Amino acid sequence: MYDVMNGVRVIEVAEHTFVPAAGMVLADWGADVIKVERAQGGDAARHMKLPGADGAINPFFEAANRGKRGIALDLTQPAGREQLYRLIDGADVFLTNLRADARQKLGIEAADLMARNPRLIYARGTGYGLRGALANDGGFDYPSAWCRAGAANGQALPGDMPPRQPGSIGDLTGGVTLAGAIAAALFRRERTGQGAVVDNALYMVGTYLMSQSLLATSIGAPTIPVQSQADSDFALANNYRTRDGRWISLCLLMDKWWPDFVAHVERPDLLEDSRFVDIRARHINSRALIAVLNDVFAGRDYADWCTRLASLEGVWAPVQNPTEVLADAQALENGFVSPVADRYMTGVSPAQFDERPVGELRMGPGFGQHTDEVLREIGIGESELMSLRKLGAVK
Repeated sequence: MYDVMNGVRVIEVAEHTFVPAAGMVLADWGADVIKVERAQGGDAARHMKLPGADGAINPFFEAANRGKRGIALDLTQPAGREQLYRLIDGADVFLTNLRADARQKLGIEAADLMARNPRLIYARGTGYGLRGALANDGGFDYPSAWCRAGAANGQALPGDMPPRQPGSIGDLTGGVTLAGAIAAALFRRERTGQGAVVDNALYMVGTYLMSQSLLATSIGAPTIPVQSQADSDFALANNYRTRDGRWISLCLLMDKWWPDFVAHVERPDLLEDSRFVDIRARHINSRALIAVLNDVFAGRDYADWCTRLASLEGVWAPVQNPTEVLADAQALENGFVSPVADRYMTGVSPAQFDERPVGELRMGPGFGQHTDEVLREIGIGESELMSLRKLGAVK
C-alpha cells in the first residue's frame, strides 16, 4: 500500500460495494480503515456468492474490503453505539451508506458525529441523493447508476433487452470518486481545521458517466447512435471478428493513421479506392468499409492479428477475457493487477504515487477479526470487553 494517507483513521459503517469501495481505496493509500459490521450477520456482501463459487474467498466482499481491519458491534444497543462513538472521537473520516431512517435510529447522522468531533470528514453514499421523492430509497449499481442514468438505454438496439454490466461499474467508480472527494475535504481541513460532509450517490455517478450524452441532448445535438456491428457509421471505431471467433477492437479516430492501418492489414488497394479516399468518404461509405474489414479480419486468427497490430500507429485492443488480463504483461509490469496476500489476483484501485505500484496488499478482514485489537486501542480493558461480549454488544 501507499503512505499518502498514513496516520488517517477511517471508521466505516457501510455494506455491499459502493461506499466500502471508498474505504478500500483509502486503505490502498495508507489509511487505517476500520470496518464496523453488524454483530448479527455482518456485511450482507459476505453472504453473496458467485454461482458455483464455494471457496473461502468471496469476490463480492473482497473487491471492496481488502486492506481493512474489521470489528463487529451491535449499534442497536447503547453499549455498542458507545464503542462506535469512542472510535469517532479519534477518527478523521466516517463512511456510511445506511439509509436516513437507519442513520437517525442509530444516532450516526452527520450532526450526531460532528458534534463529538468537529474535525470529522463525514462521507455518505446514497442511491439517489438527499432530496426528492427517492431520497430514502435504496439503490443498487445496475438500476440506479446504469439504467436510470441512461447508460443501458444508450447500448440497447431497438427491441433488444438493455445489456447487463460486466461488473460493478457504478459502485466501483462511485467508491473511487468518493475517496477522491474525501481526500479533497481532508486537504481543506489541514488548511483550515474545518470538518466537512461529503456526499455521493449512485445516480449522480451514472449521470456523470453519461455527461457527454446528456450535454448533447440538452443542446439538441445528436448522440452516438446505437448501431449493430455491420451498420455502424464508424468503421474504424468498431470491433471485428477473427477467423477463430475472437474479436479485435479498433479505435482509429485520427485520419493520419489510415495509411499505416492499410499497410498493416495488407490491403494497399484501399488507399486507391475512391469510396475510402478521405475521412469524409470513409464515413459516408462506412458500411461498405465494414464489409471489407469483416472479410480482412476473418482471414487470420486472433493471435496472428495481435502480433501484426502490435506496431500499429493507431489505437486498438484485443478483446481479452479475465484470464488473459491477469496474464497480460502490460497490466503486470505496471502493477494494474496485483496479488493479494498470495491468495488471489485483482485489479488495484486506479491511482499510483511516486511512480511505483501499490505494493503489498492485505485481504479483507474476517467477521469481527479485529474487534478485541481495536477496542483495546481505545482503552477498553479485559473486564469491560468481557461485559460487552456478554451483552452481545460486540462480537
